[in-house]
Amino acid sequence: MATNEQFTTFKLEPSSFTPQQVYKLGQTLESENKLAKAIACYRSVIKSQPDLAEVYFTLANLLLSQGKKEQALRVYRQGVNNNPRQVQYVFALASALAAQQKWVRASNNYQRAARIEPSAKIYYHWGVAQYQLKEYGEAKSHFEQAAQLKPSAAIYYYWGLTELQLQELGSAESLWQKAIDLQENHTPANYQLGKLWQNQRQWQKAISAYRKVIASAPDHAAALVNLGMIYRQLQQYSQAIACFRQGINCISPGSPLEESAFFGYERTLNEFPQATAENYLQLGKLRRARGYFPQAITAFIKSLQLDPYFKLTYNVLQYTLIAPEQYPQLTEVYRQIVAKHPKISIAWGNLGDALTQQDCLEEAIECYRKAGYQRAVQTNPPLAKLDWPAVKKHGPDFIIAGASKSGTSSIYYYLSRHPQVLLSHKKELDFYWQHYQRGVDWYLAHFPAITDRPDFLTGEASPNYLRFPQVAQRIKDTFPQTKIILLLRNPVDRAISWHYHKLNSGLTKLDLATAISTEIERLATLTETQVINTGYYNPDNIIGSLYFYQIKPWIEVLGREQFLILKSEDFYLDPSQVMDQVFKFLDLPSCPLDNYPKVNAGSYQEAEVNIRKTLQEYFAPYNQRLEEYLGMEFNWD
Repeated sequence: MATNEQFTTFKLEPSSFTPQQVYKLGQTLESENKLAKAIACYRSVIKSQPDLAEVYFTLANLLLSQGKKEQALRVYRQGVNNNPRQVQYVFALASALAAQQKWVRASNNYQRAARIEPSAKIYYHWGVAQYQLKEYGEAKSHFEQAAQLKPSAAIYYYWGLTELQLQELGSAESLWQKAIDLQENHTPANYQLGKLWQNQRQWQKAISAYRKVIASAPDHAAALVNLGMIYRQLQQYSQAIACFRQGINCISPGSPLEESAFFGYERTLNEFPQATAENYLQLGKLRRARGYFPQAITAFIKSLQLDPYFKLTYNVLQYTLIAPEQYPQLTEVYRQIVAKHPKISIAWGNLGDALTQQDCLEEAIECYRKAGYQRAVQTNPPLAKLDWPAVKKHGPDFIIAGASKSGTSSIYYYLSRHPQVLLSHKKELDFYWQHYQRGVDWYLAHFPAITDRPDFLTGEASPNYLRFPQVAQRIKDTFPQTKIILLLRNPVDRAISWHYHKLNSGLTKLDLATAISTEIERLATLTETQVINTGYYNPDNIIGSLYFYQIKPWIEVLGREQFLILKSEDFYLDPSQVMDQVFKFLDLPSCPLDNYPKVNAGSYQEAEVNIRKTLQEYFAPYNQRLEEYLGMEFNWD
């Protein structure tokens, strides 16, 4: 047998080897992924021995695997021309043409194959080709012949589709049932029966068929949406809502089915007498995840109108893109809520945000002060008896400045449980990078004024601060005594988590693999200075995990003693012990909690091994530089 090393000799002296030897050499080369050389071998065999049947299949399949469809077709044709009575070549050529949707030529070759050696497989595929050509009478005949030779679920399924096109609904139903008798969990047949019975308003039979589809294919979006439509028709609204939600999560963005699903979901909620604020919140979040922000805001508004005390909707609105033209409507909704319910602190805060975006800063500041007061006295009612100053004058005692998706929400929550800590009315103020031009008075209004007393501390958590070196200088210029807390998570996990956070918030439509490869290519074009000063762009999963470049300019401005730097994995593993470090850093007595719930934890599928490996290799040198710079070991493997 010819060896790989002998290939050069073969090229120079082709007569040195038999066609069978060269064919086997080609197979060896193909197994070693040396495809160009393998193709050369196969072509040489065809040239020297055209009647060696198996080489045509091998070469054509290899070309197809490389996306060379036209070349593969030519090889199949050669196989047919040199083996005109070999049915497998005619069938292979027909199937290759069908794969390219060249239905006329495919049908002609299936007919040719049937003349050579008729079989159920050939008649079935011939019938499919005729069905695609809308020659339903001929397709029916071919499926009937196929079933006579060897019945199968696939034959009965397509035969049923053909009868449906011929308006023979009873025959279609019977044939799909035969397909299911042969293959109980035949998803396409069950789905077609569901549609048929749904159109005939045989609701229970349709429900049963769709449930069988979903049992075997849980992500069958069309079955879920259709099932939702039926439940809505039957006024079983809770079941309808569940189906629409599950279906939307399975639908590709922008597809016609997506529009139908959202329409059904919204109509269901509008008709449902017991629709809740939670129902509209979930609708809004689904809209937001698809990037349909105006429609999401409309759903969130409806949620608040149903239940002004439903805090989750206010929180989601704080992290949703709002078009300028929607702020007046949102402002009016908030005004109506605080007029009727003046103790809802988060409503005051969100009203302040809406007014800020419309440059009504004086009114916004008053709203923030009311939000801070209401939040504080509701958390600790005796505070209402103290003498509150009209305005706050001193800056925050601490800022949790990063990193995003590293546990900042949890540490902010745990700090809020300490009796001497009164936090800003909401977690992320983003003053030092988004709102700095609005002035210090605007910033201080977010904190309870009572925290100017020495027996209270206050602070905020804006994890995006760490990305911007100018934030450190701004802190030094305004309130240089502020202590900085940083949580650093394994950069691989943080990058992946951040991607899915943006995906679920409608801020990106890229898949993870594309986002990572695109960003690696972009980062390769940047200098170190550009990396430090980049801030935001899309995708930005990796750059947010390059902690060395983020932390170094902060420490150079504020000094190392100003920072408490924590490893997120330690925080997740033993939050009580890490919180003791935080309290000590802030000169506070320890305040252990009964439990430490994870706050704002993301939910997403595990990243592929190759993506994690790529990220691990990318981050390794930067992690080493970080450890050397800080004198800390993170051991992120």
